[in-house]
Amino acid sequence: MIKKILPLVLISLSLHATAAVVIQEELYVVGLKPEVVRDLVDSRDVEIDHVTSEGFEIYGAKGLSQILDSRNIVTLDMKAVKNKMLAEYPTYIEFTARMQAIAAKRPDLIKLFSIGKTVKGRDMWMVKISDNVDKDEVEPEFKFISSMHGDEITGRELTTSLIEEMINNYGKNSELTDLMNNTEIYIMPSMNPDGSELKQRANAKGIDLNRSFPEFVDNDANKPEGRPIEVQNVMKFQGTRQFALSANFHGGTIVANYPWDSRYDRHPLNDLAMDISHAYADLNPEMRSSSEFSGGITNGADWYIVKGGMQDWSYIWYNDLQITLEVSHSKYPSYSQIPGFYVSNRDSMVAYMKRVHQGAGFRLDRSNVEGTVIVKQLTPSAREMGSFGFNNSEFYKVLPEGTYELTVNEKNGKSQKISVSVENEVIRGNGNYISLK
Repeated sequence: MIKKILPLVLISLSLHATAAVVIQEELYVVGLKPEVVRDLVDSRDVEIDHVTSEGFEIYGAKGLSQILDSRNIVTLDMKAVKNKMLAEYPTYIEFTARMQAIAAKRPDLIKLFSIGKTVKGRDMWMVKISDNVDKDEVEPEFKFISSMHGDEITGRELTTSLIEEMINNYGKNSELTDLMNNTEIYIMPSMNPDGSELKQRANAKGIDLNRSFPEFVDNDANKPEGRPIEVQNVMKFQGTRQFALSANFHGGTIVANYPWDSRYDRHPLNDLAMDISHAYADLNPEMRSSSEFSGGITNGADWYIVKGGMQDWSYIWYNDLQITLEVSHSKYPSYSQIPGFYVSNRDSMVAYMKRVHQGAGFRLDRSNVEGTVIVKQLTPSAREMGSFGFNNSEFYKVLPEGTYELTVNEKNGKSQKISVSVENEVIRGNGNYISLK
């Protein structure tokens, strides 16, 4: 079990859709730092993950173990260990049956649907939770996605349990009821069901999904073609929604990881990214008391560089602020421990969802309008927050607390300004949207 994480800054590959690592061997290097395989990172297209004081994970093509063995580098075959542990977890068929049973309880509150098929033809199940689930309301849109690494499965069970609790306690728990009445919540517990069935990190073709999203670079356009089918499905779905806040679940340590993952510059909303990470970590006892990560949070790049990750892509291309949640030291703890993990993470998940209401936006009374929005903070300090595109006549952005001026510039030339205040811990009935003509 991984217990300690070293805050090392590591190099990593620039992994685009056309140059993704094919993972055929999953190894754990014992008692060494990643510098011992720096040349492999540079030239062999290996991936490194979850650097700890006890060693690190390394992924690559067939023959990687022989290369390391020739260098007298001691490794463990992670697949041999995980096959036994993951056998305790529900199969895809059992997971699907549970999701269908939950959805059947309250079809007025939850809609279960597939955003597409995996390599092996499995449905990628998503749920929408809202008090008017069949209506596309003008409310803040929130998203959880878990287990894009198939063997990091704790999050799948946590999000499934969260869905179940929300449906069972609507009208009984005021906090959950208020959240569901005023938010459109989307949850995908298993982005990589093929990987989970195969008990491996990658998808069925051996590709790491969290190294396959578009990046900052100009020649890596936001196009799904040529990427793993699971990534394509998520990209296409995201393009149909107006998500303002998201998180994705992983395993291998316990920490809230905020952007950027792929570059050392600080995120334009760095303080807010840290703040919402603390919103999760502060309510998770083991996370907030971490001896390796101050306050239970870390900047992604300061830990290690990840290129082609979903977290950075989400904000770069869609203005959807996203963090990565590592929720268990072991990627696949004994299944009997899952209830305890849910207790540790339940309040954090709910508090984090509520933070999508710390924002502001508008809705035009005309359909299919596109344009840009210039966001300027007026108080507590005057500063330009940037210019952001909008489509489908709608815009919403999570922001630091304060007052703002939004200049709405439509493509047809019409321009108007609005003023709005943003507060934390306030769930507004209209999600702090302003109606515009």
